[in-house]
Amino acid sequence: MDSLLKKHLNIQYSPTRPDPSLFNFTTTPPRHQPFLCGSHTDLVESGDASIPLIKLPLSPPSLCLFAEREIKTSGLEREMSGHEKILRLFCIGTADTKLDELLFLADSIRSDLQSFPNSSSSAPRFKVEVTIVDVSTSQNERKSLEDFVFVTRKEVLSYYLKAENLSSYLLPDDRGEAIKIMSKALEAFLKKSYDDGVLCGAVGIGGSGGTSLISPALTSLPIGVPKLIVSTVASGQTEHYIGTSDLILFPSVVDVCGINSVSRAIFSNAGSAIAGMVIGRLLRNVDSSNTSKKLTVGMTMFGVTTPCVNAVKERMEKEGYETLVFHATGVGGKVMEDFLRGGFIQGILDITTTEVADHIVGGVMACDSSRFDAIIEKNVPAIISVGALDMVNFGGKDTIPSKYDHRKIHIHNAQAWTSILRVFPYSLSLPNLLINSKLNQPYLVSLMRTTPDENKEFASFIANKLNKSTSKVCVCLPQKGISALDAPGKPFYDPEATGTLINELEKLIEKNEDRQVKVLPYHINDPEFADALVDSFLEMQNKILKISCLQQSAFHEQKQDHIEDTVPVGCFSGSSGIWYNPSDFPDAQPETLKRTRAILQKLIKTVQNGTPIIGAGAGTGISAKFEEAGGVDLIVLYNSGRFRMAGRGSLAGLLPFADANAVVLDMANEVLPVVEEVPVLAGVCATDPFRRMDHFLKHLESIGFSGVQNFPSVGLFDGSFRQNLEETGMGYGLEVEMIRKAHRLGLLTTPYAFNPNEAISMAKAGADIIVAHMGLTTSGSIGAKTAVTLEDSVGRVQAIADAAVGINPNVIVLCHGGPISGPKDAEFVLQNTKGVHGFYGASSLERLPVEKAITSTVKEYKSISIK
Repeated sequence: MDSLLKKHLNIQYSPTRPDPSLFNFTTTPPRHQPFLCGSHTDLVESGDASIPLIKLPLSPPSLCLFAEREIKTSGLEREMSGHEKILRLFCIGTADTKLDELLFLADSIRSDLQSFPNSSSSAPRFKVEVTIVDVSTSQNERKSLEDFVFVTRKEVLSYYLKAENLSSYLLPDDRGEAIKIMSKALEAFLKKSYDDGVLCGAVGIGGSGGTSLISPALTSLPIGVPKLIVSTVASGQTEHYIGTSDLILFPSVVDVCGINSVSRAIFSNAGSAIAGMVIGRLLRNVDSSNTSKKLTVGMTMFGVTTPCVNAVKERMEKEGYETLVFHATGVGGKVMEDFLRGGFIQGILDITTTEVADHIVGGVMACDSSRFDAIIEKNVPAIISVGALDMVNFGGKDTIPSKYDHRKIHIHNAQAWTSILRVFPYSLSLPNLLINSKLNQPYLVSLMRTTPDENKEFASFIANKLNKSTSKVCVCLPQKGISALDAPGKPFYDPEATGTLINELEKLIEKNEDRQVKVLPYHINDPEFADALVDSFLEMQNKILKISCLQQSAFHEQKQDHIEDTVPVGCFSGSSGIWYNPSDFPDAQPETLKRTRAILQKLIKTVQNGTPIIGAGAGTGISAKFEEAGGVDLIVLYNSGRFRMAGRGSLAGLLPFADANAVVLDMANEVLPVVEEVPVLAGVCATDPFRRMDHFLKHLESIGFSGVQNFPSVGLFDGSFRQNLEETGMGYGLEVEMIRKAHRLGLLTTPYAFNPNEAISMAKAGADIIVAHMGLTTSGSIGAKTAVTLEDSVGRVQAIADAAVGINPNVIVLCHGGPISGPKDAEFVLQNTKGVHGFYGASSLERLPVEKAITSTVKEYKSISIK
């Protein structure tokens, strides 16, 4: 361990202070707190003490959230110098009854964090601050602590209760009700802290009541976030507290009641554990910062389907996927679906659906009625099969209901238990869950063969669920057997029962382009069936096209074999649209994601049909109305539209003549009511210092906008003025951050990029469409005179497109502005670039047509002769 730490951290200590392992933090003032930062061990003077700095060698993706987001947590805002950011390790408990224990644990954690100074130079600086969070439910509320940052109970409640009710609010006298309310408030508080990039870990302490209060909040945090509770109920039946999360319950051994020789050791170990997890996670993120993230698929397995799942797993990994295998024991299916809801899984190979049999018949490894719902909710591609639906699981034979006495029973693990008992004598007391109370014998698993009638019920349950799905689903059915026991010569071989299941599913599932059923002449454990499962998944995702897309982005100089005469058709991963990881949208509403996905699907089909995507700016309602009548694909409202249609130059939108964001809200009242189907996007001034951007974006969505664009944009400025904007915190980075926030909300994002570096930043932020901006439009009465040539714009557009595609091979790219002011200009650029999918026009699709049409019409009137 020491060598590993030295390798990563280059541990050094200040000569002005003792070794941290000898340091007593019980009386340490709050300014003596460890920082997490970037290069060699620095010493920062704070008062009269030198503060050790921990520096991270790199800036990994998962930490970029911390580096790039503004950190705001009610009651916890801090001014930090430079680009240093606070991360908080929350120490949670009831300060009215467990204050001494909380202080000891927090001191232990802070001391352990001091043991991790570090090594590197130009990394963002991070300070890990131990923060005590009070979740007391009595009427005795503590207001502050001297030695630690302290979040009061009232502050925690403020994340759950409405502000107007908070000042006079008292928790109910009923302890159970008070715990429920406090637990929900804590969950909201931790979620906000995590979303803001503040939370790096959480540890709680409590008895049964405290554990019941704290555990739901901790289990709501994503997998991988360090979370631990020192608890009196950390042994025995803990499923209620842990659920399907990675929460660690740490046995307190003695009651959580004061500091003594036992609790001191327990709390110290717990502090070391959570500190190690937090620092270890940061180091792992550093080590993995340069590794590419694989798409992850979840698979279900049982012992009797293991050959199939192993073969699928091996091939999927060769195809570039990460696989997570879940044991289909009732809990396994729930965990997989929780992972799916949490965004950790982007595809499903639900090979072993045996939990449905236990649910219908009453076995001990049952799912519940929500099985398959996550697949429907998250709209991910799924391959479904019927592995092990030939059996229902019970314990020993004496546990099988008497109504099944006549049924075919197979003892699954008798031989395995014989081997176990040779190693573990009864005196060692196997867990109670595995002991038959009547016979004092290990808990055997008895399997009961399912009948044709039961299989009809299984088919009905599965079909009813899948028929509600709008995602791509393929049900693969093996005719020759659905488990290792359902084969010739095996105990559950029953062609009639298996045939009934397959026939019913084929009959009941409503088939369409996105919902298919394949009946295959194989046994489930045949290699050919495993290949068929993988082939179906890859076919569904158009994996070959996705790979060719990646190759095209790397070798874009090579000639495309197939280019449409009018518009180059870009590559997209699968006919269903752009692949995305649901974890990228943690703040999105399901209906928002569904709408955005539908918009992108429509745009992709437009390109695949050989037609360019056309977006248009609108400064008035009538402009928007007739842009839609002409067949435009997207409409964007931003403040320059008002100036433009008032006969002023578009640059007026970048000057202090009006509140740009307020103008867009006013334009919405004029435009949104007259646009029927085309998505309308809002031009957002992301550098507006008086807008709370998270709230503003949500407001835009609530009034009917489908997405956003970054305008007014500092990208139109250059020289020293642009440099000063960047230096004073009003630069293009705020526009990137606005796009990232909008992306997290699930909104369609279509930012302007003025050069390849900006295109890369926007693609990393999650932009769906990159608009390559060539400067102000040059044509018309108030067009700019200074611009690149049309020929030069081809190279500039291509460079921006290549940069964006290098980050996201599926990004849509449009060209805009400068000399591209008419249909012929757009056609020239599109025919001479690769992977550019259309044109976005503002002046060229609104001001110029109006100038020409009115001028022409007036001339026609003036040509009338009255003689």
